[in-house]
Amino acid sequence: MKKYFFDIVGQRRAEYDFQGTECCEPQKALQLAELIALDVEVAAEDEFSGGRIDVHSPEGHKLFSVPIGELELIAA
Repeated sequence: MKKYFFDIVGQRRAEYDFQGTECCEPQKALQLAELIALDVEVAAEDEFSGGRIDVHSPEGHKLFSVPIGELELIAA
């Protein structure tokens, strides 16, 4: 298994992943990045709104970048 690092980057601040997470293949790392982006979006963290999740290899190479969406309020 290979370790991937998931950094949360926003317009106002960034949170860097220094521990990493083991995934068996790159596709699983991309899926995890998408889940993290959704979690950050739902948590309504304004500092990360419009930001992204950057996925890096242990060597520091950027592999993926997943945008963090902005939830729209839906009137019922």
